Amino acid sequence: MSSLSDLGWRAFFSQQIPIEEFDNFTPARIIARVGHYITALTESQQRSFQLSGKWLAKPPEEQPIIGDWVLLDPQGLPSLLLERSTLLERRAAGTGERRQLMAANIDTLFIVSGLDRDFNLSRIERYLALAVKGGVRPVVVLTKADLNPDHEKLCREVERLYENGVAVALDARHSDAALSTLGAWIGPGETVAFMGSSGAGKSTLINSLLHEKQQLTRELSQVDERGVHTTTERAMFPLAGGGWLLDTPGMRQLRLGEAGDGLAEVFNDIEDLAHKCRFNDCQHKGEPACAVAAAVESGELDSRRLANYQKLQREQDKLKEKTHERHERERGFGRMVKNAKRFKEDK
Repeated sequence: MSSLSDLGWRAFFSQQIPIEEFDNFTPARIIARVGHYITALTESQQRSFQLSGKWLAKPPEEQPIIGDWVLLDPQGLPSLLLERSTLLERRAAGTGERRQLMAANIDTLFIVSGLDRDFNLSRIERYLALAVKGGVRPVVVLTKADLNPDHEKLCREVERLYENGVAVALDARHSDAALSTLGAWIGPGETVAFMGSSGAGKSTLINSLLHEKQQLTRELSQVDERGVHTTTERAMFPLAGGGWLLDTPGMRQLRLGEAGDGLAEVFNDIEDLAHKCRFNDCQHKGEPACAVAAAVESGELDSRRLANYQKLQREQDKLKEKTHERHERERGFGRMVKNAKRFKEDK
């Protein structure tokens, strides 16, 4: 048996339930979802459900996802989804703007990147923006430190990407070191998630934390130095120290959703410089008296970082444009339906 606090229950959630209703409902945390089926944990038992038509009729963002808290009614069925304290989401694969909710109520996101050919500062910045936008504390985990003698220098470089940045370097094959290093963020009731590109050593780290092969890994090939990622579903696992671990499949491409706040915080150095530009709408592309361009020229700002910031901003602008176009189409369709009804009534 676990207490609610062991499962990650906080005052944030209890404050959403009127005192007079608390005895009528049972809080449960979603630890897995596959299709229309969810698995949830209460203080006393594990329950599995098929989501009813009522739930499936709701927009995807209003349906339970992994990490969510729901209230079970007296019949033991999910009746209410509680507001999320944090939320990790991205845009679904493809070219559309559809949101894909990944996990809820996560305390710490471990962003895993290998110190071999997988190392990419621009990709790490993208993950940082995802975490910060969702209210999740990011920690960058640089694996395969034994393959790169400059791992300490690269760690410091990663920490400079974000004002509150934290980065650690380790060899994921040394389980004791992984447990000791990552354990600082994994306490009782804490929920952590791992994200990173395929082959970065994520599954090996997770195996070390779980003390068993719940996730499959294969030895790296000496030919191409790439791991073979085998995780296909998201699931939460209990940890020996009382925390919870959520794994996500490796992603070839992370497409940010609406992450303006996350970008502003991760790239706050560029945002601060932009306020010093002569023109309020300066694009930092050769305009006179551009403080951002001056910082690049003086070496204060890395040109790579500026280019990535501008790329992510372009993605945000395009997303807003597509979202606006979709809303216009929906409004137009609504007007067409109303006009058709009026025409039918007038006949």
